[in-house]
Amino acid sequence: MTEPLNKLNAKLLSEHLHSKFKVQLDGKDTLDLEIAEVTEPQAPPSLEQFFLVLKGPRSPRLAQRTHRMEHEKLGTFDLFVTAIAGDDQSTTYEAVFSRFRKQQS
Repeated sequence: MTEPLNKLNAKLLSEHLHSKFKVQLDGKDTLDLEIAEVTEPQAPPSLEQFFLVLKGPRSPRLAQRTHRMEHEKLGTFDLFVTAIAGDDQSTTYEAVFSRFRKQQS
């Protein structure tokens, strides 16, 4: 069962810093990505914005696209990630969240 992305927020992800997502590769293989950083820039009150930075091995390098992510506490969901940096040992990925906040009634 897929966990809706609208349940994720910067506070919740920050509570799981340095924990790992398993990313489905070709149906049976997985790749571990560590939650390295969660930042929440200033945004208008009507918007929720945050950036999730993930660290993984240098190879294989994930393509910029939507990937199935599995986390033992946060659940399973599809997330668009892109590589933003890399070196001889690792690749750094980012997912950007930007959405309207629900209006309180």
